[in-house]
This record gives sequence, structure tokens and C-alpha cells, in this order.
Amino acid sequence: MNPILKTLIAAGIVASFSLNALADDTPPATSPQERMERMKDLTPEQRAKEHETMREEMRKLTPEQREAKRKERREQFEKMSPEVRKAMREKMKEHRDDLTPEQREARRKEMREKFENMSPEERKEMRKKMKEHRKDSSHEERSERRKEMRERFEKMSPEERERFKREMGRHGDMPHSADRPDDTKDQDRK
Repeated sequence: MNPILKTLIAAGIVASFSLNALADDTPPATSPQERMERMKDLTPEQRAKEHETMREEMRKLTPEQREAKRKERREQFEKMSPEVRKAMREKMKEHRDDLTPEQREARRKEMREKFENMSPEERKEMRKKMKEHRKDSSHEERSERRKEMRERFEKMSPEERERFKREMGRHGDMPHSADRPDDTKDQDRK
């Protein structure tokens, strides 16, 4: 047999073994639930990095793919028992409370940009859903929510509190400046 052919066959065999070894070292793509379970063992810094990776993956998807993923997660959430849902909400609350002020600010900025990039119709629809959700919640749920908000407000730095107050006045029940015609924006500043 030709020595070159023997060398090529040997190189192919070695390459296939090394690729198999490499594939064993890399963790397989996991479901969101498995990913969340794996994240329990990570340090807060590693967890933050993993969350950022997950957000980047979502950003790379098309809007239709993102919507499909959200719908899928929502369906999974609705299939859960009330006890499991409550436990998940508690975990998410703990995670939110563990964020540093810089991480909270970055998240707020990201959400604000997303809201500002929405069309006026999408904004109206989002506000309508939020109002309906508040209206549909029981008195106990509303009082619990107010209590949580007060506690969160107490944890804020003075600068965060001031920014929060400014933004609540700007985004409260008053029409948002982007939702009004251009000529009314100038009148508000006078």
C-alpha cells in the first residue's frame, strides 16, 4: 500500500479519536431547567456570567424565535403546580435581591431601552396588560406587592431612590413623551 495513503488513514483515525475526546470535554446543550440546576453550584460571579451568556443567546435569535421561546417558557410555567410556581418566584426574587446596584442598573437600562424601542402600539398594549394585571390581583396580593416595593426602596442607595422617583413621575399614568405628537413635547418643557 502506498505510504501516503497509510499516513492519511492513520491521521484520520487519530483525528477522529481526538474529536471524540474533545466532544466528551464540552458539556452538551442542555434544557433551561438543567441549566438552572447546574447554576445552583456556581458562584455569584459565574452565575452572572452564565445569565449574560443566556441573554446574549436570546439577543441573537430573530424576534419570531424569541417570541416562540417566551411562549414555550410561559406554557411550561402555567403547567406547573401553584406550589412550584411560588417556589420559582421566590428563587427569582432571591436572585434579584442578590444583584449588585450596578447589575440592577444595567438590567433596568436594558429594559428601558427595550421599552423605548417598542412602537407606540406595543407600548400601549404593554401598559394595558400591566393595568389589567394589577386590577385582577386581590387586595392581599396588592398589599404584599406594596410591601415588597417598600422594602426594595429601602435597600436602594439615595441616588437610585432619586432616579426611581424621577422615572415613576415620568412613566406613571401620564402619557409617555414618545406616545404623544411632537408638538406637545415642546409645550411640556415650557
